[in-house]
Amino acid sequence: MREVSVTTGSRLHFGPLSVGAPAGGRFGGVGVMIAAPRTVLTARTAAVDRVCGEGPLVSRVDRLMQTVRQSQGLGDQPACELQISETIPAHAGFGSGTQLGLAVATAMSRVADESEISLKTLAMRVQRGRRSAIGLYGFQQGGFLVDGGRFEANQIGTLVTRVEFPSDWRFVLAAPKKGVGLSGDAEQSAFGKQPPMPVALTAELCRIVLMDWLPATIDADFDRCSEAMYTFGYAVGEFFLPAQGGVFASPRMAEWVQTLQRRGLRGVAQTSWGPTVAALCDNEVEARQLQRDFVNDENWSDCTFDVVEPLNRGATIQVS
Repeated sequence: MREVSVTTGSRLHFGPLSVGAPAGGRFGGVGVMIAAPRTVLTARTAAVDRVCGEGPLVSRVDRLMQTVRQSQGLGDQPACELQISETIPAHAGFGSGTQLGLAVATAMSRVADESEISLKTLAMRVQRGRRSAIGLYGFQQGGFLVDGGRFEANQIGTLVTRVEFPSDWRFVLAAPKKGVGLSGDAEQSAFGKQPPMPVALTAELCRIVLMDWLPATIDADFDRCSEAMYTFGYAVGEFFLPAQGGVFASPRMAEWVQTLQRRGLRGVAQTSWGPTVAALCDNEVEARQLQRDFVNDENWSDCTFDVVEPLNRGATIQVS
């Protein structure tokens, strides 16, 4: 019996570089992989395809399995049983759908003893990467990633660069206990109603990435990286203000950002449609102290606060 275990991290996506552009790449974006929350999945050969467990996640994974089976190449391959040990919260800004989809597609491919399959093929099998490719490349490589966008509808975005994210730095992730970000049809509708991103804004976002954020990350310049992260995220948030109701999707998280700014912490940005907001700290001690300050404050009992590490490697795959 062949058994395959896949463990993925999550991705933070700080926003696209272009929306509705008349020319050039579409979407693109900037993001980084983090070690938690994570997806842990085990697949093994079986008599029929099945998903262990109960609840809505089982139905979701079962649909993914069927999608993979219907794609070219796996229809006649051995059946498998999938067991999910850990999952990334959905609609919180972590790219849970992409990580789960790629984990399922990878596990099924390895159970079938396929030769090395390209990232594009895996993405197509679970219909991911239609806009952002940050989560795809993050699954494969981890690290800090810049997606240059796609030119054709059937492409995935081009990975412009991938660099190591300073391993000593930490993110404190904050989110309201109630509320989710846009996804699915609501997300599609939001993009459809959004006017094209001004060329000047795309130019400024690209300048921030190329001239500030990337060099600061490579040089481990915490202050400069923090400033770039905030400036980029705020500019993207202003652009999407009509769709999400504010620069930050959650008014509660907007309050948190203001509180952090009063404390002198600059590197704060929303991930994807939120509601999760990430605050960058330059070491574990500072991150844990920041977490404790809010966890122990009754005024913030309606929110969660977690400390996470950057993830500078791709998904872990074990075959036995």
